[in-house]
Amino acid sequence: METQHGGRRAEAFERRARAATGPSEVREVYDEWAASYDVDLAGPHGDDYPLPGVVADIVARLDEPETDVLDAACGTGLVGAALVRHGFSSVDGLDVSPRMIAHARHRRVYHDLGPADLTQRLPGAPDKFGVVTCVNALETGHLPPSALVEFARVVHRGGHIVLTVSTDGWDDVEHHLRRLAARRIARVVETGEQPLHPSTGARHVVAVLEVVAASAPTTGPGW
Repeated sequence: METQHGGRRAEAFERRARAATGPSEVREVYDEWAASYDVDLAGPHGDDYPLPGVVADIVARLDEPETDVLDAACGTGLVGAALVRHGFSSVDGLDVSPRMIAHARHRRVYHDLGPADLTQRLPGAPDKFGVVTCVNALETGHLPPSALVEFARVVHRGGHIVLTVSTDGWDDVEHHLRRLAARRIARVVETGEQPLHPSTGARHVVAVLEVVAASAPTTGPGW
């Protein structure tokens, strides 16, 4: 979950996260970071990380508040909190870090929360959700773009995946999106750029996918 935000502490955690060689190292980094993560990411006034609100606005535009949502790589629950402000009441969260999940649980905005290695097969039944969100996690050292096929598997036909990825990492993700489209699993319906941190000028691509296959096939993270 790339920060690019000011401050030596955030930069140090970011370097460690990007250098991680597997989920256990990522878990260690974010367990240590959990206590200060929100202020490191959003700044002392909480206004320097708009992506969770941007994604929640998109989900609210596309889907009804009764929709079942999975917040993948939910972290401390910033996306879940933004979704609840739009009236969504059935939001589940998964994250590799138990301590991040503990902070998310304190927000009391999730229907269910649990630790999970999102580089592997996701827990739960196929076609369960109307929406999967994934904000700031498809990055070096974190989730590979191939995780998108698992996201598609747990979303029912006609549902959506709303994701963000750094502009530097977009080409690799876009390659996997073309493969999803070619296999008639999911198609991109809109993309645009949004600020990651207004204070630094860093930006992310925000993409919306529509799942077009029921029970999308998957061969795991190496797909």
